[in-house]
Amino acid sequence: MAEEKPKVLVIEDDEYSRDALAHLLAAEGYEAQSASDGEAGLAKAHEMQPGVIILDLNLPGIDGKQVIQMLRRDGPLRDVPILVVTGDEDRAAQSAVDLGADGYLTKPVEFDDLIGAIDQLKAGASSAARSRRQLS
Repeated sequence: MAEEKPKVLVIEDDEYSRDALAHLLAAEGYEAQSASDGEAGLAKAHEMQPGVIILDLNLPGIDGKQVIQMLRRDGPLRDVPILVVTGDEDRAAQSAVDLGADGYLTKPVEFDDLIGAIDQLKAGASSAARSRRQLS
C-alpha cells in the first residue's frame, strides 16, 4: 500500500511560482493548497492543517519570518515542518531556519529537490528529530 502524501500549503506571493508549485505537487498526488501572503497563509494553515508548509520569505504584509515565528507559537501548528523556498541569499534563509524553519531551498528550485525535501521533512516530522538545514 502506498504511503499517503501529506497536505502541503504553499505560501508564495509570486502568482506564477505559487500556481506552478501547487499544480506540480497536485500532479504528484499531494493535496496542495496555496496562499498569496502571510495573513492568508496563516488562515489557510488553520483551515487545512497541512503536513508541510512551503514558505517564501518575501511576502507582503506579514513576511515569511514573522509567519515562522507565529506558527512556532501556535499549538496546533507548532510542529508542522516548514520549508523555506526563497531567492534570498543563504544568510537570509539561514536566519529563517534559526527562527524555526526546518530547512530551505534557494530559487530556482528543481522540482525533484523539492519533493526530496518534503520527503525528508515528513520522515523526521517530530520536532526533536528535525535537523534545520539547507535541503537539496
